[in-house]
Amino acid sequence: MSSVLLSVAELASSMQQKPITLLRALMDDPVSKTPDTRKAMVLPASVDFDLDSEGSDHTTGFPHSMPSAEDLAIYLGNQGVTANTPIVVYDTRGIYTAPRVWWMLKALGHSDVYLLNGGQPAWENAGLPVSEQQQYGKLTYQATPRPGWFSNSSAVLQALNTDAQLVDARSSARFKGEISEPRKGVRAGHMPGAFNVPFDILLKNGHFLPVSELENVFKGAHIDLRKPIICTCGSGVTACIIGVAALMCGATQVSVYDGSWSEWGAGTHYPVVTDE
Repeated sequence: MSSVLLSVAELASSMQQKPITLLRALMDDPVSKTPDTRKAMVLPASVDFDLDSEGSDHTTGFPHSMPSAEDLAIYLGNQGVTANTPIVVYDTRGIYTAPRVWWMLKALGHSDVYLLNGGQPAWENAGLPVSEQQQYGKLTYQATPRPGWFSNSSAVLQALNTDAQLVDARSSARFKGEISEPRKGVRAGHMPGAFNVPFDILLKNGHFLPVSELENVFKGAHIDLRKPIICTCGSGVTACIIGVAALMCGATQVSVYDGSWSEWGAGTHYPVVTDE
């Protein structure tokens, strides 16, 4: 398992060869308010990683902030996850929240972590087995945090005056400020100089596009993958889809703005522009 992505066939084969921890990434849709599937059947031997619960730090005032390394390690350990087992993160929708959990685990120092391309829908469409949720004993997760995976608002402010590129994963209408933001008290628009790559154009049928097509999307958006990239979105979740896609295309300096538009749009001291 050398790539970021695993197909369902690759995962099914790997599960027969060695122990693998499967993490089901959960989050209600913040725009449509559609609840995630929380009690249905899961892939065998799965545990949940709930971004609406202990998988995020809710003391920041923002919806889905990265917890401290200590708190995240405790949460993973309580779910029965250890640092020395390969992890595959999957989505109930295809590709949506799993890249955020993958990104968090990389920041925590977990190198042996992958994404199931197509998520649970692809697994079930392939006729592979699902089971009822299991409960696992508490273990100890030993975190080895690595810098560079996340950026804060100060880094974004500095990036406005450098060759770093801000890439916004929100829809075109939200990016341009044509519609109101779904969160109360958050202004419409985008950061000065930001590029818009709506996350769904990087996907097809719940799967990431092939690398050559991802490269064309970035090229069409005038993004130079050789330069630093800071990914942003509404609350730091779908920004990770942009981040993963950029890494797949060979970018090496990629981070995610954790506060994203929930922080920037709400802070009146941050500059905001709209497309007339």
